[in-house]
Amino acid sequence: MYSGIVYALRSSLEKGAARPKDTAWRHVLWVGLHHMVIVTDFGRTVQEYLALSQRLVFPRPAQCPACQAVAALIGHGFYWRKPLDLERAYRIRIKRWYCTVCHHTLSLLPSFLLRFRHYVLVVIQAVVVARYESGASWAQVARQCAPHGAPSVRTIRRWCRSFAAHAPVWWAAVQQTLAQYDAAAPGLDPLGEAAGPRETPPALLQAALHLLAWAKTRWVELADYGLVDRLRFLWHWGFGQGLARLI
Repeated sequence: MYSGIVYALRSSLEKGAARPKDTAWRHVLWVGLHHMVIVTDFGRTVQEYLALSQRLVFPRPAQCPACQAVAALIGHGFYWRKPLDLERAYRIRIKRWYCTVCHHTLSLLPSFLLRFRHYVLVVIQAVVVARYESGASWAQVARQCAPHGAPSVRTIRRWCRSFAAHAPVWWAAVQQTLAQYDAAAPGLDPLGEAAGPRETPPALLQAALHLLAWAKTRWVELADYGLVDRLRFLWHWGFGQGLARLI
């Protein structure tokens, strides 16, 4: 199952590069090696992760992202995270690996979580979509996305500022990929309304849909991905491209 994981999305999408026939979406994208975290697809929600916790298979990375040593990673237990949604806090185990060469540890971060954020990604996505795609005021965002008073308005604003700050780099990377592999994507049209919004945060949200639509034609494993998965997909894809923080 893990044989194709050595093919990172960045290398597999080089123009003209051949992709092995058995290299599936999860094999390609599981190699999001960047710093000491690997963003990993373990399903859509924290509830799914918990339900499968005793049966999850944690893929062993082929090489250490710090020193590039091959076959040097051994199991190093787990650490606990306590992600939040709008209803409750959860307690989940995050798999760790240890490099016997450089002595660094790395973890497999589920794609429904972001680094440095307590809330699950679907909650954060609802906030940035309401603010930047629907044009909601801060008060409207709070009413729609935090009906019980949490996350706080301060947290909501911080998420949106962070998304806006990082959007230009991510948007440029998405545009570059679409230009190479899906040149007919409407978001690449330099003229007319088909080009979509000009401000970067809403433009990135729209471009993420075009990127997902393209990816679904390439990997059948993405068939059930929909609108609610666009930032989860974008986060996973971008991390595999070497991009850093999204929000």
